[in-house]
Amino acid sequence: MFFGFLAAYIESFIPALPIMAIAAVNAAINGLVPGFLVSWLGTCAGVISVFLLVKKLAHLDFFQKRKTKKVENIIYKIQKSQFMVIFLFYTIPVLPSSMMTIAAAFCDINLKDFVVPMLFGKFLMMFMASYIGSDIEGFIHSPLKICVVSIIVIVSYWMANRMKKDIDKIYDKRHRWE
Repeated sequence: MFFGFLAAYIESFIPALPIMAIAAVNAAINGLVPGFLVSWLGTCAGVISVFLLVKKLAHLDFFQKRKTKKVENIIYKIQKSQFMVIFLFYTIPVLPSSMMTIAAAFCDINLKDFVVPMLFGKFLMMFMASYIGSDIEGFIHSPLKICVVSIIVIVSYWMANRMKKDIDKIYDKRHRWE
């Protein structure tokens, strides 16, 4: 389990490593729940470490000169609709979540506002990968399991959207009195 955690943690620093495969292997070796928890905790700890490291170094000229157009676009999207963008980037495995981590660190976003949507997004992604990896053969032969994963994705998106609206209402009420 330690090596599974370490592999998920290291993936945050080396985005070329396949996190979905790491989570699936963790679940296949350790079982659904332990494999999922090891992968989720490892990847979340890694993302938080990268975020804090980049945030600490972001002010240096070396990093300011290396902001690419892609990073600038992600920074703009984060500032525009922070919670939903962060959540989606960490939920959908084909999106460059490492770019999201770097862009979020360059923004004026604090750790608390970054961690919540990242945890929810990674939770969903790691659960899906662990669910599939824990019984890959059964998943391939069972349309019911495919439907379950699809429903989980839809419900999670709905819940995240709902939470964002609630957070926006609280924010609007707070700033109305200032």
